[in-house]
Order: sequence, then structure tokens, then C-alpha cells
Amino acid sequence: MRNYELVVIFDPSLEEEAVDTELSKITSIIEKEKGKISDIDKWGIRKLAYPIKKQESGYYIIIYFSGKNAAISELDRVNKINDKILRHLIVKNEQS
Repeated sequence: MRNYELVVIFDPSLEEEAVDTELSKITSIIEKEKGKISDIDKWGIRKLAYPIKKQESGYYIIIYFSGKNAAISELDRVNKINDKILRHLIVKNEQS
């Protein structure tokens, strides 16, 4: 299994409970594919460098996890169709 970082930018108008619900959906996908979450870093609402979907700011969350390719493709697919997510990015983390 490889180490990954997943950066998710949620719609800033979401309530804290709604963000936690969406976050639990993402973590359940990782755990269902036998992945292991090492850390979740909530940055909160930050100003975006440029508007995304007519939003000037977004709620940033970074998830550090290890997993297989199946988890990555499923996360990418689910995050693309979720309208509460402005943008997401999954990158390999070379550090352990």
C-alpha cells in the first residue's frame, strides 16, 4: 500500500455537521477498500486563489492515508460527482 494525501475543498456555505457527514463518506470509502487513515487536518475556511463555481472561499480538509489503487479510483469518482465539493486532489506522499 502507498501513502497518499487527499485535499478536499468543500463549499463554504455548508454547516459544520454537513462537512463532517461528507468527510465520513470519504473516510468510509478508504476504510472499505482496506485503507488506513493516519491523519485528518481541518484547515477551515480559506480564501481561494481564484473563484471556483462562483465561490471566493472554500473549506479545506487534508486527509493523509495509505491505500490501494482501487480506493484512489473510487475516491476520485465519488468526489467528482459530489456537488458539495468544489475541488479535490489526490497525490502520492513519498514520506512514510
